[in-house]
Amino acid sequence: LKSTRDDGSEFKGVCSNHLAETIESGKVRVFSRDSSFRLPADASKPIIMIGPGTGIAPMRALLQERAHQKKNQKLKVGENVLYFGCKQRDLDFIYADELETFKKSKTLTKMHLAFSREQDEKIYVQHLLAKNAKETWKLMEKGGAYIYVCGGVRMGQDVSEALRKIVTSQGDFTSTDAKKYLEQMSSSGRYVQELWA
Repeated sequence: LKSTRDDGSEFKGVCSNHLAETIESGKVRVFSRDSSFRLPADASKPIIMIGPGTGIAPMRALLQERAHQKKNQKLKVGENVLYFGCKQRDLDFIYADELETFKKSKTLTKMHLAFSREQDEKIYVQHLLAKNAKETWKLMEKGGAYIYVCGGVRMGQDVSEALRKIVTSQGDFTSTDAKKYLEQMSSSGRYVQELWA
């Protein structure tokens, strides 16, 4: 991928250009690790998925599995709430059709979208999460929701902070107790983050 920016400089896609340049030697070093995302053993538990950009990949897999549980295994499947974000809908929202199909089949209960460059003030997934604090807390505390976060480290930190504020404001916890609440969720496998720099 190569394109010219508005200022005249050249933009080169990191992965595609790296692969194009290594064709000469034919060797590429790859690192792969298994995902730590696991759906709840109890399919009726709700899940909250937060995956902006390429972080959508494991969320698609979770939704595919939930659709299978519902349709083929005839299980009662809990709510599936997705927070997805990217810069521009028309350029970056490449799985829109698949996600709309999940919505139509009622596999995807709610989809909250943040297109950060489509308005003057940038809006990210953590802003939408904070906006839905009451609903999020209800799913967490009363529903026993599992939360999955995938994407960049900074986004993960911002989402953690948004969740801590939700627990503080909606659950009437102190900031310290809210942090412990999220740590307990994490240690029990209910709050899982897969992040990269």
